Amino acid sequence: MTKPKLLLIDDDKNALDGLVKILTHDGYTASGVSSGYEALSLLSKKDFDIIITDMRLPGMGGLALIHEIRKKEKDVAIVVITAYSSVKTAVDAIKCGADDYLTKPINIEELKLVLEKLWERQRLIAQNRMLQEKLKAKSRPSELVGNTPQMRQIFCLIEDVAPSTASILILGETGTGKELVANAIHYQSDRAGKPFVALHCAALSEGVLESELFGHEKGAFTGAIQTRKGRFEIADKGTLFLDEVGEMSLKVQVKLLRVLEKGEFERVGGEKTVKVDVRLIAATNRNLEKEVSEGRFREDLFYRLNVIAIHVPPLRERKDDMPLLSNFFVIKYAKKYKKEIRGFTPEVMDVLSAYHWPGNVRELENVIERAVVLCKKDMITLDYLPKNILPTKEDASVIKIPLGTSLEGAEKEIISKTLQMTQGSKKEAARILGISTRKIEYKVKEWEQG
Repeated sequence: MTKPKLLLIDDDKNALDGLVKILTHDGYTASGVSSGYEALSLLSKKDFDIIITDMRLPGMGGLALIHEIRKKEKDVAIVVITAYSSVKTAVDAIKCGADDYLTKPINIEELKLVLEKLWERQRLIAQNRMLQEKLKAKSRPSELVGNTPQMRQIFCLIEDVAPSTASILILGETGTGKELVANAIHYQSDRAGKPFVALHCAALSEGVLESELFGHEKGAFTGAIQTRKGRFEIADKGTLFLDEVGEMSLKVQVKLLRVLEKGEFERVGGEKTVKVDVRLIAATNRNLEKEVSEGRFREDLFYRLNVIAIHVPPLRERKDDMPLLSNFFVIKYAKKYKKEIRGFTPEVMDVLSAYHWPGNVRELENVIERAVVLCKKDMITLDYLPKNILPTKEDASVIKIPLGTSLEGAEKEIISKTLQMTQGSKKEAARILGISTRKIEYKVKEWEQG
């Protein structure tokens, strides 16, 4: 794995040269300068991923330097070095835009852990942007985000099926992002310049759903004061996405099947045949095969819809995507609400990763939007998370491990539950378990990497 490019700033030449030498030997690309002015000059010519700066510098102090860097460099990470007695200055630096701090004398292993943490965060943000570019349809970006094997398989399927006109059935729990998959298929297809029309079937009665799909003629029923086109006509030459298609009555299913077979229908209360060219994508959180066997869903319609099936996994089965998704939503809502928020504290990410997310990605998005709205700092802390996702002492006090669990699995469960109990504090979890904080950090990193 590549390592970040570092810029070190310290007016103590011996300390600077020694640190550059150590980090270079460890595989980093490290450059060193002795003043803030030299640093700004070098930054105008070269790109760096992480800046490590002493707070006491000649001419331009550390706080002024951070302020100048942040005017031009939003993405570079900044670590400040300060004497133990001036930790308050480091806190001021964090408020000014630094990402982390270390106290003198520098512990090299601690520095490497900080660098790894910041580099991982930057890689996730960069990866997020790359995925957005990759999934960008002809004229519109997608919000479908992920890098787990399940999600990479979905991205490949989207690329494969988008050029065709085949019907697609998207399966998955509520809140997993089924409409985003449908949207990505449409905007990567030849129909991208035509309408993408979505209709959620679950909330509509049979009569309303029939009218919404096929339209109605004036006077067809009480309240039909004028002729109205349905979603099929509106989506002509484009894509129609039917969410929760398993909620349709058998009567509406018959009419839907006819459109799929012949590309035509009559409006409610009408006799004129309307012809359309629509690519249909359906989605459901139900087991349609079971619905067919129990007589609630037509078998012939099921096979018409299920030409190609795409299963979107629940968030609990793609926890490795949690940092990527969380950073994506922070960037999205910080921009929407015009806030300078750079990410989360490590404790927040621990809590987000430990929660079971019954509402899936939709629930995660709502939690992070709420946090961004309430956040008054440049980092989201535990204070801005809703209480329902924070672990309670009762939840964390009993750890149930099934018989047959491997020692490695038991270790993971115990550490994870203890982190929940301590609201993500690795230091407190280490104290409770009687192990080092570094061991917990090592184990968490090992699990995140698969």
